[in-house]
Amino acid sequence: MMVRVNVSIPNELLRQAKEAGLNISRLTRHAIVEELDRRAKIAALDNYLSELEEELGPVSAEDRAAAEAWADEIFGPADGSRRSA
Repeated sequence: MMVRVNVSIPNELLRQAKEAGLNISRLTRHAIVEELDRRAKIAALDNYLSELEEELGPVSAEDRAAAEAWADEIFGPADGSRRSA
């Protein structure tokens, strides 16, 4: 079953999307599915990390610093979007 919902977007964005022949409904569905999947993966990872911490104890400051340095090298410096515990 499909239901209709209203989505607000800027006029210029809608104009560009229509000019590009984009299917707004399909893109919206896809974006929602992707976001729900992303959130489920984050929740699963948080659960796994909690289980590891229960089993092995908290991460030491040295290990955390080493992991952050590695992540900065691989992904670039943290811009606030990366979570810090």
